[in-house]
Amino acid sequence: MIAVIIFYLHLIFACYVFSKTFQSDGIVMAFLNVAFIIVLFTVGWTLSDLIIGLFISENGYKIMIPQGKVLLTFIKLTGFFKPESAEYAKLLPKDSIALVFLSTIEVFFYRFFFKEVKH
Repeated sequence: MIAVIIFYLHLIFACYVFSKTFQSDGIVMAFLNVAFIIVLFTVGWTLSDLIIGLFISENGYKIMIPQGKVLLTFIKLTGFFKPESAEYAKLLPKDSIALVFLSTIEVFFYRFFFKEVKH
């Protein structure tokens, strides 16, 4: 679920940048900015997955399924949860954490890169 939200946020951001750049700089620059966002996202995801892979196992973590409905619902919504049996489940947070890490870095970078210069 986290991965889907992050993908949609990137899609919305790319549409925003395209329309903003198209109005001020033209269609060629708008397509170049969207291509830049796509390249930065793909390369950044690869690098963030590599960095997060140093700290989090790709095999996941085996846990007992929580009895509380609130905690169980929250874990299922994150997309980390993969049931194995009636009592145990696996948490696979590596991809989602890598995307959150990448998106955090991108927010700071894009604020600097797309900042409007006031004359």
